[in-house]
Amino acid sequence: MKKRLFNWIWILAFGFVMISCTEGEDMEPDDNQQLTNDLNFPFTLSGDESRYVMEIDGVEVSNYAEILNTLNTDKSISVNMWGPSNDFNFAGFNWIPLGTGTYEAGHDLGPGNGTFGNNLFMMGFVKKEGTKYYAYSAHDYGFLEEERIPESSATVKIITFDGKQTTYNFMNGTFSQFIGTVEGQFAGTFKTKDGKEVKVTKGQFRIVQKLPSGAEEVE
Repeated sequence: MKKRLFNWIWILAFGFVMISCTEGEDMEPDDNQQLTNDLNFPFTLSGDESRYVMEIDGVEVSNYAEILNTLNTDKSISVNMWGPSNDFNFAGFNWIPLGTGTYEAGHDLGPGNGTFGNNLFMMGFVKKEGTKYYAYSAHDYGFLEEERIPESSATVKIITFDGKQTTYNFMNGTFSQFIGTVEGQFAGTFKTKDGKEVKVTKGQFRIVQKLPSGAEEVE
Protein backbone atom coordinates (compact mmCIF):
# COMPACT_ATOMS: atom_id res chain seq x y z
CA MET A 1 0.00 0.00 0.00
CA LYS A 2 2.85 2.36 0.87
CA LYS A 3 4.48 1.76 -2.53
CA ARG A 4 1.21 2.40 -4.38
CA LEU A 5 0.68 5.64 -2.44
CA PHE A 6 4.22 6.76 -3.26
CA ASN A 7 3.58 6.05 -6.94
CA TRP A 8 0.43 8.19 -7.02
CA ILE A 9 2.17 11.04 -5.20
CA TRP A 10 4.99 10.81 -7.76
CA ILE A 11 2.56 10.76 -10.70
CA LEU A 12 0.51 13.67 -9.35
CA ALA A 13 3.67 15.71 -8.74
CA PHE A 14 5.16 15.19 -12.18
CA GLY A 15 2.19 14.47 -14.37
CA PHE A 16 1.55 18.07 -15.36
CA VAL A 17 4.94 18.44 -16.99
CA MET A 18 4.89 15.00 -18.60
CA ILE A 19 1.80 15.19 -20.81
CA SER A 20 3.60 14.38 -24.06
CA CYS A 21 2.31 11.20 -25.70
CA THR A 22 4.85 10.86 -28.48
CA GLU A 23 5.42 7.27 -29.60
CA GLY A 24 9.02 6.40 -30.51
CA GLU A 25 10.30 3.87 -32.99
CA ASP A 26 12.09 0.69 -31.99
CA MET A 27 15.86 1.02 -32.09
CA GLU A 28 18.18 -1.57 -33.52
CA PRO A 29 18.98 -3.95 -30.63
CA ASP A 30 22.37 -5.43 -29.82
CA ASP A 31 21.32 -9.04 -30.51
CA ASN A 32 23.83 -9.44 -33.34
CA GLN A 33 26.87 -8.49 -31.30
CA GLN A 34 28.79 -10.51 -28.72
CA LEU A 35 26.86 -10.22 -25.44
CA THR A 36 28.83 -9.56 -22.28
CA ASN A 37 26.59 -11.48 -19.85
CA ASP A 38 24.78 -14.82 -19.74
CA LEU A 39 20.99 -14.58 -19.90
CA ASN A 40 20.47 -18.30 -20.40
CA PHE A 41 18.09 -18.87 -17.48
CA PRO A 42 14.31 -19.33 -17.32
CA PHE A 43 11.90 -16.42 -16.92
CA THR A 44 9.62 -17.28 -13.99
CA LEU A 45 7.61 -14.17 -13.06
CA SER A 46 3.88 -14.00 -13.74
CA GLY A 47 0.66 -12.36 -12.57
CA ASP A 48 -0.37 -8.72 -12.20
CA GLU A 49 2.13 -7.82 -9.48
CA SER A 50 5.03 -5.68 -10.70
CA ARG A 51 8.23 -7.09 -9.27
CA TYR A 52 11.79 -8.15 -9.94
CA VAL A 53 14.18 -10.79 -8.65
CA MET A 54 17.96 -11.02 -9.01
CA GLU A 55 21.05 -12.35 -7.30
CA ILE A 56 23.75 -9.93 -6.14
CA ASP A 57 26.94 -11.88 -5.52
CA GLY A 58 24.79 -14.99 -5.15
CA VAL A 59 22.29 -13.51 -2.67
CA GLU A 60 18.71 -13.24 -3.94
CA VAL A 61 16.90 -9.90 -3.69
CA SER A 62 13.30 -9.27 -4.75
CA ASN A 63 10.82 -6.40 -4.46
CA TYR A 64 8.68 -3.97 -6.43
CA ALA A 65 9.62 -2.79 -9.94
CA GLU A 66 8.21 0.05 -12.03
CA ILE A 67 8.69 2.14 -15.16
CA LEU A 68 9.47 5.77 -14.37
CA ASN A 69 8.39 8.87 -16.22
CA THR A 70 11.36 10.62 -17.81
CA LEU A 71 12.11 13.32 -20.37
CA ASN A 72 12.78 10.65 -23.01
CA THR A 73 9.69 8.45 -23.09
CA ASP A 74 9.56 8.86 -26.87
CA LYS A 75 12.58 6.56 -27.27
CA SER A 76 13.16 4.66 -24.02
CA ILE A 77 11.88 3.23 -20.76
CA SER A 78 13.66 3.51 -17.42
CA VAL A 79 13.14 0.64 -14.98
CA ASN A 80 13.37 1.29 -11.24
CA MET A 81 13.67 -1.46 -8.63
CA TRP A 82 12.93 -1.05 -4.94
CA GLY A 83 15.30 -2.65 -2.44
CA PRO A 84 15.20 -3.93 1.12
CA SER A 85 13.35 -1.64 3.54
CA ASN A 86 11.65 -0.13 0.46
CA ASP A 87 14.77 1.69 -0.71
CA PHE A 88 13.30 3.50 -3.73
CA ASN A 89 16.65 4.04 -5.46
CA PHE A 90 18.08 0.53 -5.04
CA ALA A 91 18.65 -0.60 -8.62
CA GLY A 92 17.60 0.26 -12.13
CA PHE A 93 18.33 0.76 -15.79
CA ASN A 94 18.05 4.13 -17.52
CA TRP A 95 17.25 4.50 -21.21
CA ILE A 96 16.37 0.98 -22.35
CA PRO A 97 15.28 1.39 -26.00
CA LEU A 98 11.61 0.80 -26.77
CA GLY A 99 10.60 -2.63 -28.01
CA THR A 100 11.81 -6.20 -27.63
CA GLY A 101 15.45 -7.08 -28.08
CA THR A 102 18.73 -7.41 -26.22
CA TYR A 103 20.61 -4.27 -25.23
CA GLU A 104 24.02 -3.65 -23.70
CA ALA A 105 24.81 -0.91 -21.19
CA GLY A 106 26.37 1.87 -23.24
CA HIS A 107 23.83 1.49 -26.06
CA ASP A 108 23.72 4.87 -27.84
CA LEU A 109 20.16 6.16 -28.24
CA GLY A 110 21.17 9.34 -30.04
CA PRO A 111 20.28 12.88 -28.93
CA GLY A 112 18.02 13.11 -25.89
CA ASN A 113 16.17 15.61 -23.77
CA GLY A 114 18.07 16.82 -20.71
CA THR A 115 21.47 16.04 -22.23
CA PHE A 116 22.48 19.60 -23.26
CA GLY A 117 22.90 18.47 -26.85
CA ASN A 118 24.64 15.19 -26.04
CA ASN A 119 23.51 11.64 -26.75
CA LEU A 120 21.77 9.29 -24.32
CA PHE A 121 23.56 6.09 -23.30
CA MET A 122 21.88 3.20 -21.51
CA MET A 123 23.30 2.67 -18.02
CA GLY A 124 22.46 0.69 -14.91
CA PHE A 125 23.11 0.67 -11.18
CA VAL A 126 22.61 -1.51 -8.11
CA LYS A 127 23.31 -1.13 -4.41
CA LYS A 128 24.99 -3.52 -2.01
CA GLU A 129 25.32 -2.65 1.66
CA GLY A 130 24.58 0.99 0.88
CA THR A 131 27.23 1.35 -1.83
CA LYS A 132 26.13 2.11 -5.38
CA TYR A 133 27.68 0.15 -8.25
CA TYR A 134 27.30 1.09 -11.92
CA ALA A 135 27.23 -0.44 -15.37
CA TYR A 136 28.81 1.68 -18.12
CA SER A 137 28.56 5.05 -16.36
CA ALA A 138 27.92 6.72 -13.01
CA HIS A 139 26.21 9.54 -14.88
CA ASP A 140 22.41 9.31 -15.15
CA TYR A 141 22.43 10.16 -18.85
CA GLY A 142 25.66 8.32 -19.62
CA PHE A 143 27.38 10.94 -21.75
CA LEU A 144 30.06 12.31 -19.39
CA GLU A 145 33.40 10.72 -20.25
CA GLU A 146 34.78 11.26 -16.75
CA GLU A 147 31.92 9.24 -15.26
CA ARG A 148 32.52 6.11 -17.37
CA ILE A 149 33.14 2.91 -15.40
CA PRO A 150 35.81 0.79 -17.12
CA GLU A 151 35.31 -2.99 -17.31
CA SER A 152 31.72 -2.77 -16.09
CA SER A 153 28.88 -4.26 -18.12
CA ALA A 154 25.19 -5.09 -18.13
CA THR A 155 22.94 -6.90 -20.57
CA VAL A 156 19.15 -6.42 -20.66
CA LYS A 157 16.85 -8.57 -22.75
CA ILE A 158 13.31 -7.27 -23.23
CA ILE A 159 11.20 -10.32 -23.99
CA THR A 160 7.75 -8.70 -23.76
CA PHE A 161 6.94 -5.10 -24.66
CA ASP A 162 3.20 -4.51 -24.82
CA GLY A 163 2.21 -0.93 -24.12
CA LYS A 164 3.01 2.74 -24.67
CA GLN A 165 3.29 6.11 -23.00
CA THR A 166 -0.33 7.08 -22.43
CA THR A 167 -1.94 10.42 -21.64
CA TYR A 168 -5.09 10.33 -19.53
CA ASN A 169 -7.41 12.51 -17.46
CA PHE A 170 -7.75 11.63 -13.79
CA MET A 171 -8.89 13.56 -10.69
CA ASN A 172 -9.19 16.87 -12.55
CA GLY A 173 -5.67 16.56 -13.96
CA THR A 174 -3.97 15.34 -17.13
CA PHE A 175 -1.12 12.86 -16.75
CA SER A 176 1.24 10.77 -18.83
CA GLN A 177 2.54 7.34 -17.84
CA PHE A 178 3.64 4.09 -19.47
CA ILE A 179 0.62 1.79 -19.53
CA GLY A 180 1.18 -1.84 -20.40
CA THR A 181 3.33 -4.88 -19.61
CA VAL A 182 7.10 -5.19 -19.93
CA GLU A 183 9.11 -8.30 -19.11
CA GLY A 184 12.87 -8.58 -19.16
CA GLN A 185 15.98 -10.41 -18.03
CA PHE A 186 19.31 -8.89 -17.01
CA ALA A 187 22.78 -9.60 -15.65
CA GLY A 188 26.02 -7.73 -15.32
CA THR A 189 29.23 -6.71 -13.61
CA PHE A 190 28.61 -3.46 -11.75
CA LYS A 191 31.49 -1.40 -10.40
CA THR A 192 32.30 1.66 -8.32
CA LYS A 193 34.59 4.41 -9.56
CA ASP A 194 37.44 2.95 -7.49
CA GLY A 195 37.05 -0.52 -9.01
CA LYS A 196 35.03 -2.47 -6.45
CA GLU A 197 32.54 -4.78 -8.14
CA VAL A 198 29.46 -6.92 -7.67
CA LYS A 199 28.07 -9.60 -9.95
CA VAL A 200 24.38 -9.50 -10.78
CA THR A 201 22.96 -12.76 -12.13
CA LYS A 202 19.56 -14.30 -12.87
CA GLY A 203 17.88 -10.90 -12.99
CA GLN A 204 14.33 -10.61 -14.24
CA PHE A 205 11.44 -8.16 -13.97
CA ARG A 206 7.78 -8.14 -14.88
CA ILE A 207 6.07 -4.75 -14.78
CA VAL A 208 2.32 -4.35 -15.22
CA GLN A 209 1.02 -0.78 -15.19
CA LYS A 210 -2.67 -0.11 -15.76
CA LEU A 211 -4.80 2.99 -16.01
CA PRO A 212 -6.19 3.95 -12.61
CA SER A 213 -9.84 3.20 -12.08
CA GLY A 214 -11.95 6.06 -13.45
CA ALA A 215 -9.21 7.45 -15.70
CA GLU A 216 -10.06 8.44 -19.28
CA GLU A 217 -7.42 8.01 -21.97
CA VAL A 218 -6.77 11.06 -24.13
CA GLU A 219 -6.67 10.09 -27.80
